This record gives sequence, C-alpha cells and structure tokens, in this order.
Amino acid sequence: MEIVVLFLTVNVCLAATNLTAPKPPQYDLSDIVETSYEMREEANKIRAEAFELVNRALEIKEETIATREATLSSRSELERSMLETLTLVNTHTAATAQNIAQIKNSLSGITNRLENLEAKVEANVQTTDIIKKRQEVWSSEVRLISLYKMTDQTSTHGGYHSGDLAVNGQFVFTAAVPGSTGMLTHQMTNNNPNNKLNIRLGGLFRIYRVKVWNIRHCCRERLVGTRIYADHRQIGVAVQTKSLYEFDVPEEDPTYARTITLHQELVQYLHVLEVQVWGSGPFLEDDLFA
Repeated sequence: MEIVVLFLTVNVCLAATNLTAPKPPQYDLSDIVETSYEMREEANKIRAEAFELVNRALEIKEETIATREATLSSRSELERSMLETLTLVNTHTAATAQNIAQIKNSLSGITNRLENLEAKVEANVQTTDIIKKRQEVWSSEVRLISLYKMTDQTSTHGGYHSGDLAVNGQFVFTAAVPGSTGMLTHQMTNNNPNNKLNIRLGGLFRIYRVKVWNIRHCCRERLVGTRIYADHRQIGVAVQTKSLYEFDVPEEDPTYARTITLHQELVQYLHVLEVQVWGSGPFLEDDLFA
C-alpha cells in the first residue's frame, strides 16, 4: 500500500513537473548545417587573415633585418671612411707641418737675399748715378763729328770730285793753277737741278753748328740758294755769296740728326771745299739729355 502511494506521489510530481517546466526549443537540421558551414567559412577566413598577418609579420621582420644589415654596412662604411679621412688628415698635417718648416726656411733665405740685393741695388744706383754723370759730361762735349764720315751725292763731276772730299779736313785756298791738282780737294756735282750732298754722321747726334767752306778759285755764287738740313729740319740757307757760312742751332731749341744734307734746288753745280758739323753724342732714341 505504501508502495502504491509512493508511486502515485511520484507520478503526480512528475506530472506537475512536466506541466511547469518549459519545453526545449526545436531546431531544424538544415539550419544547423548551414550555420556550421558559415562558422567554418568564418573560421577559414580568420585563419587566412591570420596567415596573411603572419606573412606580413615575416616580411616586416625581413625588412627590419635588411634595414639593420644596411645600417650596419653603412655604419661600417662610415667608420672606414672616417678612419681613412683621419689617416689622410694626419698625413697631410704632417706634410703641411714639414712644408711650413721648409717655407719658413725659404722665407728666411729670401729675406737674407733681399737684404743683400737691396745693398747691391743701392750700390748699383750710386754707380749708375756716377756713370750717368760721366756720360752727361762726355756727351756735353761739342766736337767735330763730320770728319771722315760717309757721304753720298746725286752726281759726281768729272768722276773724281766725290762727296768724301767735303769731309776730309783738307783746305786749299790758292787760285787755280794750270796743270795743278790742288783744287781736287773740293767736291762737285754735275750741272743739274736738285743736287744733294749727304753726310752720314753714323749715329744720332745733337747738332750745334754747321760750317760750309765755299771754294775760292771761282764761281762762289753757285752756292747761293743751297739749303742745309739736319735730317728733315732746315737749319739754314745760303742767301748770298760768302767764303764761309756758319749755321748755328739755338740752344733752347735743340736738334738731333743722323744726316746733314746740302740741297741745291736750282739747275746749278753744287760744290763746296769743306763741311764741318759740330755736335755731341751719339745718343739713343730714348736717351736724350736735352
């Protein structure tokens, strides 16, 4: 009896439990399968992303390693370059110090040479002043500068009255004597217009005076009209008959010349007994004391 009552009681409790407990949800199998596929695809996607992240991490790691190696290589290259530069600087510094020492020695030698040179220059200046003064004194001597100098003329009368007879220092004042050769000491041209007698002085001289000695045995008037030139400068004209013509150059207007010329423009003989040129020199073109 007690057993029956206990069984009934249990049944009643179970019935009450079934009445009060909620029923579990009911799932469709196809939904479960579809959800499983979706979860699998999501898992695969996450896995792929994970692999991608791993690959990217590996790439970053490789790049980092490469960058580190490059940095180490650059650092090593920089250190080597700096070491070479320092070595070169040290070498150049040592060479520069040696060069500076040599330059100092050279400068010291140059200073000594300059001092010696200055002393020699001073001595040379004094010597030059002395030589210049002597040269000025020597050049200031007015002397006969036409004797035995070279001559030329436009023509020679008779073939023997050459221009050299006008600068040979020979004077003959006696009258003509038949058969005498005494008057052959004068020069003479033919009877032509523009006769010239040129006396080549052989250098550049300062001209102070020109003396022209006329012949005396006859025909002295033939010299009238003859012009006397010192190079291209006219210094006188024979305007009348005379035995001796003197043409002076003014002291305040000095004349330098290489050639003295007698020019007879008329149709006439040109003959003189002697020509004397008085002057000083010779001078260089850029060394005229006057």
